[in-house]
Amino acid sequence: MKIRREGFPFIFGSGILSLVLARLGLGIVGLIPVMFVTWFFRDPEREVPAGEGLVISPADGKVLDVVNTDEERVGSCTKVSVFMSVFNVHVNRSPVSGTVIGKHYRPGTFHMANLGKKTEANERMILYIENQDGVFRVDQVAGLVARRISCMPGEGDKVEAGQRIGLIRFGSLLECYMPAGFTAAVSRGRTVFAGETVIGRKEE
Repeated sequence: MKIRREGFPFIFGSGILSLVLARLGLGIVGLIPVMFVTWFFRDPEREVPAGEGLVISPADGKVLDVVNTDEERVGSCTKVSVFMSVFNVHVNRSPVSGTVIGKHYRPGTFHMANLGKKTEANERMILYIENQDGVFRVDQVAGLVARRISCMPGEGDKVEAGQRIGLIRFGSLLECYMPAGFTAAVSRGRTVFAGETVIGRKEE
């Protein structure tokens, strides 16, 4: 399985720790850190659903909440929040095809990512993606342990639905804002997979 290059420094560091533990006679135990870190940065291929008017999950994990809200650039919208534990794949993907019309880093706090509204003040990277159906917003939200957000697309870049757009290290949250005219296809507690699970559909 493909391993993200962002994980190489962590894998190297955990490998050194494993060698130290092995020299202390903890050979089997010493393998655990490097195995876990390597597994954490796995990047499996995904089969992106085909079809018009679909919104694809930007993250692996469990749906934390689905709420109707308003956002300055998106307007009246539906927000789907997906919590990623340390056991989920942490590669993030674009929920729709379109053009990145805004990229904004917002500093903040580091509450646990599964605390709902308390995470509104958390550090995050915000992407705005526009296509013929409107403006979509995707937030990569840092958590209590996740302090490093990687976001690859820049303003003006074209993205495809299911395309890899970034990575958050060690447990975090993704929030996807869908504009009016789209209905959530998932509910709270649903397990979803980045690039595969349909989380929203355009209304007929």
